[in-house]
Amino acid sequence: MICFDEFRKESMHAAPCRHYFCGDCWRGYISNAISCGPACLDLRCPLPDCKIAVPSPLVRSLVAAGDVAKYDLFALRSFVEDNRSMSWCTGANCDAAVACLVDRAPDEPLDVLCSCTATFCFNCKEEAHRPVGCDTVRRWITKNSAESENLNWILANTKPCPKCHRPIEKNQGCMHMTCSQCRHEFCWLCNGPWAEHGERTGGFYACNRFEVAKKAGEYDDEARRRDNAKASLERYMHYFERWDAHNKARDKARQEAARTAGEALEQLSDLTRTPTSQLKFIMDAWAQVKLNVRFSPACPSGDLLFQSAAPPTRGLGSLLP
Repeated sequence: MICFDEFRKESMHAAPCRHYFCGDCWRGYISNAISCGPACLDLRCPLPDCKIAVPSPLVRSLVAAGDVAKYDLFALRSFVEDNRSMSWCTGANCDAAVACLVDRAPDEPLDVLCSCTATFCFNCKEEAHRPVGCDTVRRWITKNSAESENLNWILANTKPCPKCHRPIEKNQGCMHMTCSQCRHEFCWLCNGPWAEHGERTGGFYACNRFEVAKKAGEYDDEARRRDNAKASLERYMHYFERWDAHNKARDKARQEAARTAGEALEQLSDLTRTPTSQLKFIMDAWAQVKLNVRFSPACPSGDLLFQSAAPPTRGLGSLLP
């Protein structure tokens, strides 16, 4: 709201457009914009139809310290998010930003280390995954979270009801199937109506019609489809179970390491009579030492053995669509 009261010019403020308003009107106008979010960074003169931007020094000089802090935070976020060479750290409870000053290809993995010791790929923001390409990691994560493997399981382990087409799983018993949805009765092997079956067709555990049709090749396409689905599912589960086991083992190791470090820090605190808050720098220093030791085999004489590593052309990538 603009008051339209009269004031001395010395007590009024204006953007570069020189449209003057009193301090209270400016403060209310700017504070309201800041409370609405990052759009305050594109704040314009209060005068209708005036498109001149309100400069940040004017904003900071008029509003309270709390609003200035919010405004600066929005400006920082905008700077990081609009800057291709910067990225927010993906570590838990970390609000630091990481700058990357090296050239990189769009799909080339680029592992970075934040001051909080978290590592991630600067390109795709996933966990550090060099030398696997970002596109391969992206497709792997999508495959794990999508419904594609559920569909593979359905194709490999079920058959559609001949009447309503609802998927039905047979895990035991005879070949006489009854759909739980439409109550249609049919033979599991040939999909024919069960009313046409009996002792003359092989009884409850066989189907002469199916055997004859199978020899004639009528079920070759269906069998091939089911075999392919089973093979694809088994191959995926082979890799997924190992990937999942490694993730769980890593998380457990991290929890155990954190617990052990906490106990050791408390023991050291008791021995030195120093608060644990003043000893946490030891954990940070140890993490940096471990990181340096990890990469020391790659540069035994001061020169890197591996300047680059191209993503593998075979292996996990062949699993993905």
